[in-house]
Amino acid sequence: MQQVTGQQLLLSAERGGAMMSHLSIFIPLHAQDGNQTASVHIQTRRGRKGEIDASNCRLLFDLQMKQLGDTLVDVQVVDKIVSLTIWNDHPAIARLLETSRGQLAEAMTRSGYQLLTLRSTPLPSAEEREDAQAKKGALAGSAQLPDRGGYAAKPYRGVDLRA
Repeated sequence: MQQVTGQQLLLSAERGGAMMSHLSIFIPLHAQDGNQTASVHIQTRRGRKGEIDASNCRLLFDLQMKQLGDTLVDVQVVDKIVSLTIWNDHPAIARLLETSRGQLAEAMTRSGYQLLTLRSTPLPSAEEREDAQAKKGALAGSAQLPDRGGYAAKPYRGVDLRA
């Protein structure tokens, strides 16, 4: 219950005209040692009535699996065209993805989506992550945020009917 209440509080601040929504859902799957094994992060824009746009979104599944180990599944959807990237260090992951590509594409087609890309990438090492953080920190001072006004919905102004 606390998870649902917390999620509602996170979303309430975004209802006031925010152009994008960021959701983090922690799935209550626990390993034998009690550690949580899955989370889902969703980034999407909202429709006029506040609904989530499933045709244009990004999903990130963070999974800790017993056989495959740490796995990130990055799903990017643009106009119902799907690009999937699986981040995993297991040596058989590329072969596993290639053999199941047809089934995955068929299932997506039945759901109204089209699979464009399916690829696997090894997880970055600790050293690579540190290098990326250092570069990100160096660029942070020079990077400018985009103008939010160009993306936000314009409020309606005018007259519908003149007498």
